Amino acid sequence: MTNDPSNVEISVNELKLLVNTLSKSVALSLKKRFAWLWLLAGLLIGVSVTLLIISLAWQKTDKISVTSETLLEKTDVVMSDLQKINSDITKLTETVNALNEKTKTGNTPPLSSKIKATESNKPQHSVQHKKYTVYLHYSDIKNKKLMENFSAFLEENGFEVSGIQKVNYKSQDIRFFHDQDRKGAFLLKKHLTGFVQSVKNLNENKIKVINLSRKYPGAQNGLLEVWVDF
Repeated sequence: MTNDPSNVEISVNELKLLVNTLSKSVALSLKKRFAWLWLLAGLLIGVSVTLLIISLAWQKTDKISVTSETLLEKTDVVMSDLQKINSDITKLTETVNALNEKTKTGNTPPLSSKIKATESNKPQHSVQHKKYTVYLHYSDIKNKKLMENFSAFLEENGFEVSGIQKVNYKSQDIRFFHDQDRKGAFLLKKHLTGFVQSVKNLNENKIKVINLSRKYPGAQNGLLEVWVDF
């Protein structure tokens, strides 16, 4: 073993160099470990956040699915109600149509029977007296409206009124010009007294029925004249 001092100093320097190298190696190794730890921590945090987002998204999806299913169920219920209402309306329409048909066929008489009923309700003399042509004569202008109303009354009762004239006359009579028209003249007298008595104080006994067949033999058949002064 050598006791040379120079050899001892070299050994110390080498030892210092070795210690520094070792320290640097340890520090570098620790830095690398911290870097890996930070990277691993970042990855773990990223994965956790990703999983959290995915979980929340699935929850939202589940809620949306539940809401959609609820809406579909409600839609099915509404459609079912509408179909039921439509079916009820169809049945009601068929019932109403059936009632209408029954009413038409059962309670409404045919058109021909209506016409016959109307014709049977007409006065029987409306057909019989159309052969009589009547001229009305009155003396007072105040009675013009009365004679117009009487004309309409005669038309409704089967006579044909051909004219109304104001004359200067002071009696009350009904004139006919052929013997076969006598019956019509007396019927006309009856209508006149019955119509006018409600308005004027007319005495039936004062109305004369005059036969002018000899004076006017060429007069029209069925011609009747009314000459009155109220």
